[in-house]
Amino acid sequence: MNIAVSFHQPVASASEWSTPLGLAQALEAFGVQVYRYPYSDPQTLCLPPLEEMLASSIDALLVCSAGPAPELDRQLLALRHQIEQRQLGLKVICELGDEPQTRWCNALRVQASHLSLSPDAASAQHWRSLGAHCLWFTHWADTTVFREDHQVDRCQFVVTTMGRRRYARRLKMLLGRRFVNRQCIGTANGQLYSSGQVAFQYARWGEITRRVFEAAACGCCVLTNRLSPHTRLEELLPADQAVLYYDGFWSLCSALWRLQSDPVLRQTIAREGQRRVLRFHTQHMRARALIQACKLLLKHQDRN
Repeated sequence: MNIAVSFHQPVASASEWSTPLGLAQALEAFGVQVYRYPYSDPQTLCLPPLEEMLASSIDALLVCSAGPAPELDRQLLALRHQIEQRQLGLKVICELGDEPQTRWCNALRVQASHLSLSPDAASAQHWRSLGAHCLWFTHWADTTVFREDHQVDRCQFVVTTMGRRRYARRLKMLLGRRFVNRQCIGTANGQLYSSGQVAFQYARWGEITRRVFEAAACGCCVLTNRLSPHTRLEELLPADQAVLYYDGFWSLCSALWRLQSDPVLRQTIAREGQRRVLRFHTQHMRARALIQACKLLLKHQDRN
């Protein structure tokens, strides 16, 4: 199988890891021939030329994008028109970025694709209700970056990469130096999680965040705000088993007290969260699901 992958990769970080790059590498590990087409600026991007993809016998084009990109929308619609007009077998797959918060800008991408992939269960259902072919393709942890580093002492109580989101100031006042809030990328992010006993997260949009899976993969006990049942997060990571959830500030304080006073509980949740993520929510599992989805698309095409 041959797959072309189009994704944003700023020139300044061209040699650094990124989520789409990690997925591309996982596809290659399963024997897929991957043709990479990074673009540095979403405003001036250029999708792979159709004739070039046909010459390389590309089966599917995977487009990874989050947020508004009018030029991408225009090119996707033009590409889909060419595919249909020439009755080509090339399939367009759009990964829908950070839904639900970016759902508003994904309508054209869903229309232009043969298959779309949403990290949000409710958004996937929304697109299916409108007649689109959309799968729930939730976030994952790339284990090339997010893995437990046993050479790093787990000396910090609470770590996070949340920045100035809700609760950050109060947690700093409450925990002092035992609360480390540091924004970092790549391997530095994995090392931060490996240094913490608890990974704090606040999903401001009520969304499943990638950090939950990444922190759990590093062996952290994840503490995050409870989300609406329609996100289905607790189906993936059950409460008090794989993740500890809080409801508001006083619930957060109670959860922190439990985790501080009961190291066995903290370690039990950390290990179960890590086990579930490493078994079901890695880049390899998402790559396998994507390959299967591509095969079904191509099989359906052959039947027609």
